[in-house]
Amino acid sequence: MMFEQCARCGKTISDGDIRYVIRITVVGDDGGMIKEIDYPGAEIERMLTQIENMEPFELENDVFEERIFILCPGCKRSFLNSPFGSRRGGLMEDDDIVGPIQ
Repeated sequence: MMFEQCARCGKTISDGDIRYVIRITVVGDDGGMIKEIDYPGAEIERMLTQIENMEPFELENDVFEERIFILCPGCKRSFLNSPFGSRRGGLMEDDDIVGPIQ
């Protein structure tokens, strides 16, 4: 018999039990604004040096990172009601949204 544990409460989820897969994707976004650069060559050199001094895994996680969690039904409801642990849930119709949401 295979089983998993809920990533939030630790409850055992056995074969045949309902489970929910939560996939969180974090993507770097510069806001779409490109500043005017006085010395582009120097800026490119600075960025290349910075990139060369970073680990590939660290660079990748700076731009894109994904996490997957298995939740039981109760924790799925709690997560959707308040994914960040605050009293507010997700974006509401009247929320101010800065930048594109896809």
